[in-house]
Amino acid sequence: MLLLDHNRQGRGRPRIPGIAPWMEYQFYNKATAFYWTPSAYVDNWSRSAMLVILGSIWNTWFDALGREPEVQLDEFFATPVSIGEEDAKSISKILLAHKYVCAQVQRTLDEKRAGAKILDWLDILYFKLHPLCEALITVFDEYNPVVRIKHTDGFYHYDDVGNKQTILLVRTGREDKLSAEISFESLKHEALPLERSEDMRTIDIIRVPLPVGVRFVATLLLREEAAFPELVLGGPHMSKEPDNPFMKREREAFNWGEEQFAPAQEQEQGKISPSSTTATVKKAVLHYPGGRYERVEQNDFELGWV
Repeated sequence: MLLLDHNRQGRGRPRIPGIAPWMEYQFYNKATAFYWTPSAYVDNWSRSAMLVILGSIWNTWFDALGREPEVQLDEFFATPVSIGEEDAKSISKILLAHKYVCAQVQRTLDEKRAGAKILDWLDILYFKLHPLCEALITVFDEYNPVVRIKHTDGFYHYDDVGNKQTILLVRTGREDKLSAEISFESLKHEALPLERSEDMRTIDIIRVPLPVGVRFVATLLLREEAAFPELVLGGPHMSKEPDNPFMKREREAFNWGEEQFAPAQEQEQGKISPSSTTATVKKAVLHYPGGRYERVEQNDFELGWV
């Protein structure tokens, strides 16, 4: 979860919305931004509860794209951004914050392109601010509690929770880099009451069920990839040579998983099989969040969800 902060601009100048420079990479290769407001905090800001929402998004995103995102290149629907009370007061404030964040991220990429010695691991051929991310944001501003039901497979399902949630889709007005304008016309039959008292003025906004919104963004991404094939991260232009950044990230991800898994394996005295797949690494992280390898008892969210 990224935290929206306010960066100092020098003595006597106001602080403006931004994110920590070392976290800017979380905006790379994301189709949109997912602003999580305090009004949608879950279970006292429970990490495990947030994972259920993100798990539902992953399932829907994977299905809508028809392919597994290139996780080695940080490709995903969005990175959730925690936005404070003041910035979340109105949609216009959230849009302003997004404008500043995108400008910050793009500025770093431009400096890198100009030869600045920053972000040594970053190859701007594969890591970039997606034009769609500048043009459209999503806002998660309310959490709808859900009665948990264990399915016949013995698990609770992410989608049972995700299907009960809604998000706001908001056009930012920055669509000059897209192949065509964004239109919510196809979503009008799915539209729900905005349930916000503020004056939206000229803001183009719609509230829809979470899965509907995720699929809509996926459709836009596929549209842009069809128009601009160079945006396809895993396309035929992606070299598989050992020194290619993509392959390097894949090796780093696997090595990280091995490092994370070793203490868990030792703690469990060999009961967990050696990591060999992404799913196994994810299982290890879910069992041992934050690098703490004591056994986690099964509860509502951390274990037993699919």
